[in-house]
Amino acid sequence: MASKPLNIDLAALTLRVVMGAYMAYAHGWPKLMKWDVLIEKFSGPFGMPPAMALPLTIFAELFCSLLIVAGLFTRLASIPVIICMAVAAFYAHAGDGLADREGSLTYMAAFIAIFLLGSGKYSLDKTFFKR
Repeated sequence: MASKPLNIDLAALTLRVVMGAYMAYAHGWPKLMKWDVLIEKFSGPFGMPPAMALPLTIFAELFCSLLIVAGLFTRLASIPVIICMAVAAFYAHAGDGLADREGSLTYMAAFIAIFLLGSGKYSLDKTFFKR
């Protein structure tokens, strides 16, 4: 009996929903809720002021992640998240050990996979744009 091939569209859905929802819930939403505290001390990359870095981070971690969960503009929405995780891994935690960068590197790898896979057929992209 031949084995059934893995369903790439189901894998894309699972990866999008799990990683996107977790990013939004565990990282983006808490930053939005603590805006007033974080805006004074948030570390911006390359000298970027907190008033610019924090909104960009929330945009990536919350809003782009929710678009990814829905499968809407998936590839485009994954780019800010990938950049955000690269900044976290290679700038914010540059002097830290691998264990301290593991989370951001894992997220970055997952969102790169999402970018490469696209949204798949179980997505709003497929529903609205037939892609």
